[in-house]
Amino acid sequence: NHGTAKSPPAHREGREQTMGSLSSGHGLADELVSGDQARVLLVNKDPQDLFHYRTILQELGCQVRASSSFAEGMECLGHGPFDLILLDQGSGRFEGQELLAQAMEVDVELRVLVLARSYDRNCFLQAMQSGALDYLKGPLGAAEIIALLETFIPRRGGAHGTSMNRDKSARPSRKAS
Repeated sequence: NHGTAKSPPAHREGREQTMGSLSSGHGLADELVSGDQARVLLVNKDPQDLFHYRTILQELGCQVRASSSFAEGMECLGHGPFDLILLDQGSGRFEGQELLAQAMEVDVELRVLVLARSYDRNCFLQAMQSGALDYLKGPLGAAEIIALLETFIPRRGGAHGTSMNRDKSARPSRKAS
């Protein structure tokens, strides 16, 4: 479903901030747009969430490969490399765990963040033990996405005209298990 997610029919809570309100001509959103394109794999079974996250990431200048299924997301791993993977938790049994495990086999240094509609302790533990860098309750707004990109895809240089740094030595360290 690359590029086929439809516009959400209804407005969802937590999604009211638009990119226009974040782009002031000299803010972080403008810096990200002007920098190198971060490559993001987005896997989310909810079509509205998929559209929401893909739209924000693309407006920030990211190259987004979007998938609405975990099986398709696993196929997308072969079209990498990716700087960041945003992975939907799926159901309470963490359907994305197989994709997370495959991502870690492809590259143990991949930055994978799990997005969950509701906190589930077992899914949290599975995600973190399988190599996820964080487990976040969604849906996330544009400002939160910007903060994630800034945290997990470090940039070089000063405040303006910076580019994203794909140097894995600058990557947040994983906790030893």
